[in-house]
Amino acid sequence: MVQRKKKKWVRRVVIGVLALLICLGFTAYVYLQPYEASHRAIEAMSPSDKLSITSQEDWILFQPTDSVGTSVIFYPGGLVEPESYAPLARGIAKQGYPTYIVKMPLDLAVLGINKAEKVIEQQNHESYIIGGHSLGGAMAGRFASNHQNDIEGLFLLASYVDEGGSLASTSMPVLSIIGSNDGIMNIEKLEEGKQYVPKTATYHELSGGNHSQFGSYGFQEGDQKATISEGTQINQTTSFITDWMTTNHLK
Repeated sequence: MVQRKKKKWVRRVVIGVLALLICLGFTAYVYLQPYEASHRAIEAMSPSDKLSITSQEDWILFQPTDSVGTSVIFYPGGLVEPESYAPLARGIAKQGYPTYIVKMPLDLAVLGINKAEKVIEQQNHESYIIGGHSLGGAMAGRFASNHQNDIEGLFLLASYVDEGGSLASTSMPVLSIIGSNDGIMNIEKLEEGKQYVPKTATYHELSGGNHSQFGSYGFQEGDQKATISEGTQINQTTSFITDWMTTNHLK
């Protein structure tokens, strides 16, 4: 009788653990679903006579026919499909800069901070800058801090550098762009992050822009509504980045 009760107790424990694992798995599945690239983003993945686009395991490359030299490495925002940044990457590449959108494990840059190493090791380019959106920007900052011999500049879209990626003691050019209607960005963290970048850092605020429209994946939960179009925000962002590169001789 005692043995039978013990078996029942063990069975109940096993069933309980399995039920818990199933619940945790389902919760992870629901909450780790990435924002999908929009139709506009998918269209931006189409090559042209002056731009080739290749997608492989670790990145998507936008390669202009007439390259000016410096290559751009981009880290996507957290839980956002990399293709969502195709309009931005296409705009940068059209100015002559080969642009790599890095594919992250589970679409989380925090799980692939050093994935830019593969681009640098496998591609034959002389110079690189790195940047990213939101979580991707923070992780790009950490990569830049730890690879100062490889990276010549850093740009941040709705993001900031933390202490773990401090560049305060360097002369690395840094660009920060935020939207005035960003409902997700932690402004206190943004202000705090200014102590971790050089005093020569450049700051731009996009009037009417929000957090979501640095990519093309729809409206992100918690954001505020933008008063400019997605296309306008991405075009202005592209101009700020390429102008900053020119000003700082990153070409």
